[in-house]
Amino acid sequence: MNKNESFADRLRTAMDEAGYTQASLGEAIGMAQPSVWKLTTGKTKNTRKLYEIAKVLRVSPEWLLNGREPKKMGEQPNRQQQIPEKEEWGTLDAWDDSTPINSDEVEVPFLRDVEFACGDGTFNDEDYNGFKLRFSKSTLRKVGANTDGSGVICFPARGNSMEPYIPDGTTVAVNTNDKKIVDGKIYAINENGWKRIKVLRRSSPDKLNILSFNSDEYEPEDKPAESVEIIGRVFWYSVIV
Repeated sequence: MNKNESFADRLRTAMDEAGYTQASLGEAIGMAQPSVWKLTTGKTKNTRKLYEIAKVLRVSPEWLLNGREPKKMGEQPNRQQQIPEKEEWGTLDAWDDSTPINSDEVEVPFLRDVEFACGDGTFNDEDYNGFKLRFSKSTLRKVGANTDGSGVICFPARGNSMEPYIPDGTTVAVNTNDKKIVDGKIYAINENGWKRIKVLRRSSPDKLNILSFNSDEYEPEDKPAESVEIIGRVFWYSVIV
């Protein structure tokens, strides 16, 4: 990631590579050319059309907004680039329910489904399987979660709306104490009992844009902010490939 590169820089690069002008991009996504000009010049980066722009330009919305790899839509992350230096490697220890917890570890509940998750970090224990996952206190500290594990819950994501990054069955961890919306981050949300994992953006002070990574099958949703309960922010997920 080039930290000096802005949203406008990435947008212009993607437009050049895809052969779009301000006028043709605006026509493709239903946006006035002056509005596209504001985005390409850095006058603003707030747009409800982020996913439409990314889809037309065939780039990942996460790359366009934050510079996060992979750049191309549908590509898997470059695992080689994500591997830290050898000096930073830790050790991997096998454990089961009978293995004592280290002093720098805590256990957090692994729920059968997001439906059991509550917004205060508690959960409905009906059919709860009793499974737990272990996190290091340093990991929790890094993401601003409580180091005693309180307020952290894990469960499997369901459905294909967050593919390819979070496929069906992916284990996610949520910090229910972190409810502040940061544009482009992933959250567990509840709408009248319908609990989901989604990317959130504020489209206005009182409106939320609810987005899916799988934008080919799932359209962005605009909802009143008051109608969406934030269960917590997803800070970790694990995929078996």
